[in-house]
Amino acid sequence: MAYINQQWLFAQLPRLMVQPTGTWGISYDVYTRPSEDPIPSGWQSHRSKTYCELLKWLRANGFVHHQYSDHRKDNVMAVIAFLTMIQLVTIPPFDKLSTTIKGLKMHYIDDMALLDVTDEVRLGGNVSPQLSGPAPRGLVHNLVGAGHLLLQPPGPVPQGHPGVPPRHTRRNAASRNVNNYVM
Repeated sequence: MAYINQQWLFAQLPRLMVQPTGTWGISYDVYTRPSEDPIPSGWQSHRSKTYCELLKWLRANGFVHHQYSDHRKDNVMAVIAFLTMIQLVTIPPFDKLSTTIKGLKMHYIDDMALLDVTDEVRLGGNVSPQLSGPAPRGLVHNLVGAGHLLLQPPGPVPQGHPGVPPRHTRRNAASRNVNNYVM
């Protein structure tokens, strides 16, 4: 059973009650080593088991998956989202989350249409309307084939281009082959 410090909890309520009702998100991250290391240094469990339990609790409370370990609920009071978040400590087994949590945060999204720029940043969007250098051919063709329009169609990368392989790309025969890129 989780023992929440009631004095601390009641001290949070006045500030939560003045927050707007709207779209609230909860994001979390769990340490791998304390989750997966063998007993007595860890829980000797797959980290994914914790994520599944967190997901079940959030879904049961009306939150939908936003991305990775980020979930959101529309038209919710801040205090309700906050209580849902702190009650995550009750997922089974008890004390697992409290001994493995890396981060647990709540955030307000005022205007999803304005503040979620995923489609604008994705290749073909207003922030990335064309390629700036060599990019993997398969990724580009998958995006263009899915209806992402570019200002200029992708073309071949010339032999000896200094951007092949791109920075931070592991070196191997495929990564050094200019035919595997477009720009």
